[in-house]
Amino acid sequence: MKSSYLLKNLVTSKSRHLEKQLKGKFNASSHLVIRGLMGDKAALKLIGQMGNDGAKISEFAPQVREQMLAAIKGTEDLNVVLADIYKQAGVSGEKIERAVQSTILADTHLANILEEMQIDFDSAKEREEQRHSQSMDNIKLKAWVDKHMMQIDGEYQMLQTELRTDIKQQTIDLQHDKELGKYYLEMGNNARDEYKPKKQYAGRSIIQSIKETLLGF
Repeated sequence: MKSSYLLKNLVTSKSRHLEKQLKGKFNASSHLVIRGLMGDKAALKLIGQMGNDGAKISEFAPQVREQMLAAIKGTEDLNVVLADIYKQAGVSGEKIERAVQSTILADTHLANILEEMQIDFDSAKEREEQRHSQSMDNIKLKAWVDKHMMQIDGEYQMLQTELRTDIKQQTIDLQHDKELGKYYLEMGNNARDEYKPKKQYAGRSIIQSIKETLLGF
């Protein structure tokens, strides 16, 4: 759509280098801006989307940067730690194997087995107690969250119903103001407000009174 406007643009012709930067680095131009200012729908949609994208990027940029740097550093630490552990596991594994092979006395072997069994039992018992505790906590939290969400959902739906007339009235008021303005421009002093009637829905206060009457709260 080719836009024409009567106002004079005194800036663009004096700012060629800046205009080039605007086009090359920000995918925009004075022509796009002027089209938007003139109410060009395609330009307004494009500018709006660019603004929304920019706002989203700016909003999440610090956290994304922080989280990605943390992920990279964590990956580094993970692999360095694993490498050290593996190397030490090799050295220690060899020494342990030699020690085990040299331990030939039956009573020492039996003592080791009994000790390992006890450690394994204690560890398994501790894990089960922890699992049970976490499971109970999760069940309690889930019950609270379910109840809370149900309550909020109900209140939200009730509020949406209460606001329906106000929202509809707002749209009607705005449209009526536009129509009245056009009517004044057309008729001048001959304009009569009564010739432009407007719908008037019940306000929220009335809806709340009706709700109290119907539902008792």
